[in-house]
Amino acid sequence: MVAPSELDPFSSLWAAFGHYLRQRRNDLGWTQDELGSKVHATGTTVGYWESAKRTPEAKVVPVLDDVIGARGMLVILDHHAREAVAGVLPRWFEGFKAAEEAATRERVYSPQSIPGLLQCEAYARCQFAQMRQQDCVVDEWTRDRLKRQAVLTRPVAPLDYWAVVDEAALGRLMAHREIAAAQLGHMLTLIDRPNITVEILPTAAGLHACMDGAVVLLDLPDRGTCAWVEPMGEGHLVAERVRVTDMARRYDLLRTETLSVSASARVLRELLESTS
Repeated sequence: MVAPSELDPFSSLWAAFGHYLRQRRNDLGWTQDELGSKVHATGTTVGYWESAKRTPEAKVVPVLDDVIGARGMLVILDHHAREAVAGVLPRWFEGFKAAEEAATRERVYSPQSIPGLLQCEAYARCQFAQMRQQDCVVDEWTRDRLKRQAVLTRPVAPLDYWAVVDEAALGRLMAHREIAAAQLGHMLTLIDRPNITVEILPTAAGLHACMDGAVVLLDLPDRGTCAWVEPMGEGHLVAERVRVTDMARRYDLLRTETLSVSASARVLRELLESTS
């Protein structure tokens, strides 16, 4: 089960949903496991719903509402919470965030940009601004990205994070001198943490095993290693062993072409010095 945590029901509609669900469960005198058994979910999953770390599938909400005797309140909260994020944060992305929060290790290759968990606020905001979205959308996307980064610094079992950053992504960063220093300094601070490893793939490496795009591999306690596949405008979790094994093998091959951890840090420091 997920241990109860302080949750401000005024912070978001999903927080209000989780707060109300926990309140009703407690009123009924049920444990998370007992409630989960009535809606074909684990107690851990119920805990994630109550702490707003995950959102239930839409088809589960009416069943949950009926079981706890919410008389439609959960359905109403669910409706408005989903409407609030529609067009701002894609619904499919909620699945990735939930998987990332549950993961023990994440391995990433980012060919075009600095990986999201390593981005400073200025970089994230600048990247989203290139998409010509409304300011409120850029603000929401930026807040969401920064919030995701808590997995790297959580006090208990921080995410073991491995990132291969393409030199091309650093070249694009240096084209924005106004944010380059902040981003490079941020990365240098992060790589001092024992759970964060960053390696740079030099352009001189030429063609490599992951030429066809980004790689995200997540080690999940209950599902083993999964891959996140994200074509433009959509995304989904892949669990098929053959596909995941192939992606992991190609990621390992890619890492044979990267600079060492110390050499990568040296490149970042040299780039930072060049901005002054």
